[in-house]
Amino acid sequence: MLADVRRLRAGFAGTAPQPWTATTAAAEMAVQLGHLALCLLRRWGADTTDLDDPQRPITDTGDELADVLLAALSVPTLAEAEPAGLPAPRQLGRDGEVERFLRLLITVGQLAEAAMMHDGFRHRPTGTPPSIPSASASAVTAADALADDLGVDLLAEFRAMTVDAEAFLRSRDTTW
Repeated sequence: MLADVRRLRAGFAGTAPQPWTATTAAAEMAVQLGHLALCLLRRWGADTTDLDDPQRPITDTGDELADVLLAALSVPTLAEAEPAGLPAPRQLGRDGEVERFLRLLITVGQLAEAAMMHDGFRHRPTGTPPSIPSASASAVTAADALADDLGVDLLAEFRAMTVDAEAFLRSRDTTW
């Protein structure tokens, strides 16, 4: 996956008005988490009419989870770091899907904070916040655990997202 992320980041670099950093990838991660949350709200039976954009339907939970994964791996890629080894997923209480989503939110927040510190946008807080490599690994693990709970094959979704992204990049640039 990391090779795909590096290739996509290089390809997408030419589509943005400004160069991306680890912090930019963290901001993109927040966007993709919002898309995932919209899909989950629908799944849980909530009325999302006030959040929907009819001209931009966001309805594929697996695709949105793959986008979160791409962003979580883009942060260390853009920080020129490697994710740490993946931690084992935790056993959960009675609210599995909700708890897994909340754990994903927390780990993504930790990764965003690490990116902001790396890029000089945030002070180093007291305590021992995780590094970009360990926070990225935790976010990837949390995304995978949520995917399992949702019955989503995250690797297959990531591969499909990669194919779509490459097609988009080819449509914009014949050298891709």
